[in-house]
Amino acid sequence: MAFSWKAVGLCLVAFLMVANATLVGAPSDASLNDPEVKKALRWAVSEYNKQSNDAYLRGVSKVVKVQKQVVSGIKYIFKVNMGRTACRKDGAESSCAVHMDVDQAKAYVCTFEVWSQPWLGSIKMVKDDCKQ
Repeated sequence: MAFSWKAVGLCLVAFLMVANATLVGAPSDASLNDPEVKKALRWAVSEYNKQSNDAYLRGVSKVVKVQKQVVSGIKYIFKVNMGRTACRKDGAESSCAVHMDVDQAKAYVCTFEVWSQPWLGSIKMVKDDCKQ
C-alpha cells in the first residue's frame, strides 16, 4: 500500500514540474524596459506608418502584451493599442502624442511580430494585423 502512494505522489510531483515549465523556444513574456524590445517596437510602428495610407502618423497609446521567442534570432510579439497623432507624415515633428479625443484618435488594436537577426543586420515584419 505504501508503494502505491509513493508512486502516486511521484507522478503528481512530476506532473506539477512539467506543468510549470516553459517550453524551450516557446514565446515568453518580455519587459518593455528591455532596450531591444523598445527598439523592435519603435521599428514596428515606423514600418506600419510607412505602409499606412493615412496622412497622419499613428502611435502606441497602450502596450497590451509583449513577448519574445528565440527562433534563429528573436521574434518579438507585440499587442498594442494604436491611435492617430496630430503629426502629419510629411512633417518634421519628432514627438507625436496620440490624440486623447476618441474620435480623433481612431483607435484600434494591432498585433506586430518582428523577427530580428542582429548578427545579419536583418529585421523583418512577420505579421502586421490591426483591427478596430
